Amino acid sequence: MNLEWLALALLAPLFWAFSNNIDAALRRHFVKSDWAMTWIMAVARLPAALILIAMGGFEYPNIEAVFFMFLGGFLWIAPFWMYFKAIHREEVSRVALLIQLSPIFTLFIAFLLLKETLDPLQSIAFALLLSGGLLAVVKKFEGKWRFNRVALFWIMAADILWSLADVLFKKYAPDFSNFYAAYAIFTLSGFAFSLIFLVTQKGRTKILAHFKGLPGRAWVMLVIDQISSVLGSLIFAYALTLGHASLTAVFIGIQPLLAIGWSLLLASRINEIEKEKIAHSDLMIKGAAMVLIAIGLAFLV
Repeated sequence: MNLEWLALALLAPLFWAFSNNIDAALRRHFVKSDWAMTWIMAVARLPAALILIAMGGFEYPNIEAVFFMFLGGFLWIAPFWMYFKAIHREEVSRVALLIQLSPIFTLFIAFLLLKETLDPLQSIAFALLLSGGLLAVVKKFEGKWRFNRVALFWIMAADILWSLADVLFKKYAPDFSNFYAAYAIFTLSGFAFSLIFLVTQKGRTKILAHFKGLPGRAWVMLVIDQISSVLGSLIFAYALTLGHASLTAVFIGIQPLLAIGWSLLLASRINEIEKEKIAHSDLMIKGAAMVLIAIGLAFLV
């Protein structure tokens, strides 16, 4: 087992889980627009792209590789408005749990585009990790266990696009001479998405209005949030180059548990972050999820 791949695949959700909590605080208390939050996330990709170009150079290996790498970066950023819709309406850990549907799509798309298959042990690990991630998708409401159908719809749509973006990166990254050059194009495309909003005067006014008059603490949170998000994406992309796309994606299964941990840690320090209320039944379900994830990881080590 490639321990570097394993460590990176586990590290990316740590950054994303932190970002999930900051995202929710910003969306609920400061930037009250799904599109505006998506726009600022896309804009934050420019500094990252420039740093990556400085590290790996700017490459144009062939039209196909550049086009699909650019498309992948575009598809990675675009679904975030769906994510912000969900995170505004649902607990952070629940949204993180709904994201656990993405490995299903990644497995299917990777099979179609990359001809990836899993050996028996990897298949068992995949099933265990995915089961652990999905276990707490349902929540108890008025005495009944139910899906949050609105959040589920938006996150499922986002999952499909994120999965396609991941597989496209995995497929075309080898055409570049180094990882940084490949990810620079992928990241630069994310920034290009932000320019769509600025084409018209109405679009510029509507988006920028959400950032006028923001207090200093909100800007600090925005900067920290984007750094964490970019680092998570960078680490995850590198992990994709080291292992199976489907197995790398399934490690996102630990993100909901990490999101709860970050929530408990940050709520006492940042007033805008809500400390999640964990009922006894939720604890039992999430505990069972942790056990399944631990067993799944054991199969991979």
